[in-house]
Amino acid sequence: MIQNLHQISLSPIAIAGSGLWAIALYWGFYPTSQAFIQRLSTWLSGDVALVKAGDRADFWAGMVGVIPFVGLGIICFLLLSLGLGQSWALSMGLMGMVGGGIYELGRRNGQQS
Repeated sequence: MIQNLHQISLSPIAIAGSGLWAIALYWGFYPTSQAFIQRLSTWLSGDVALVKAGDRADFWAGMVGVIPFVGLGIICFLLLSLGLGQSWALSMGLMGMVGGGIYELGRRNGQQS
């Protein structure tokens, strides 16, 4: 079926590469991720007027809101590993993370001015 599938395993490189891709996607789609987390927080808090319940809802919304980006990061790393190899997938994840961070800094600077 897929010839290079045996090269992919749960190694430190795979974990680091997937994490880098997850961060890159999270920063690259930051407005979308924040809207998703805000909707989750509203849904989890419901009509409870207690401050602590709202804080707990924000915490869990943040935790659950990261899961799609981790999943997409794993998929990006796996596809690039199969196509180009793990070293390229890790390097491109690092470049994507730096690019996403620079994009986010520029976006925030543009909102301030």
